[in-house]
Amino acid sequence: MKKSALTFLCTCAAFLNLAGSYVHAEPGVDIEVASDEAPESDAKDVTVTVTHTQEGVVVITPDGRRVLLRDDHTWEVVDAEQGDSSASAVISVANVSGLRNACKVGLRLENNLGYNIKSLIPSFSAYNRDGVLFETVSKAFSSIKPTRSQYKQIQFIGITCDNIGHVRVHGAGHCSMGEMDKFNESEGECLSHIYVQASDLIKVIK
Repeated sequence: MKKSALTFLCTCAAFLNLAGSYVHAEPGVDIEVASDEAPESDAKDVTVTVTHTQEGVVVITPDGRRVLLRDDHTWEVVDAEQGDSSASAVISVANVSGLRNACKVGLRLENNLGYNIKSLIPSFSAYNRDGVLFETVSKAFSSIKPTRSQYKQIQFIGITCDNIGHVRVHGAGHCSMGEMDKFNESEGECLSHIYVQASDLIKVIK
């Protein structure tokens, strides 16, 4: 999803110092960028991770999105690195239904982990074509044995399917599968076991 870099910078305050960091960053080196403006009483510090690559600059925003800022002043949300689909909990798009003022997406979770998925609750965030977050919903998958799958539906109300630029899969904390549960899983561990299958029906990324 390519957009004007100016539009993106105007909608993400975390990139206030990005230009200076971009000049000094070395390829493959992660740096942190924070605003140097005087904080207001209720303001919070915002930090993003910036990596300089051969294609441009990859920024990981506070909400976990990976955004590629190209040298030609365009940007694109890119997929996060994923593991092996044959050893993951694979989320795929089964169907998409466009309603008058909503978009319904059918999802299938296939258990290729080799152990039971007792509970897994990923979040799904719909972004419009300008890259602006519209709505986030969560969906619970449960009691899925190895090699089996489960079908669920999510619905984004107030936006049509044609106006959704992409859907991002995130969250999934406090899962219960294998040796992982809310008492011993580390941050991001549950999500790392999810593989998001690319779809021609609607763009879904991790």
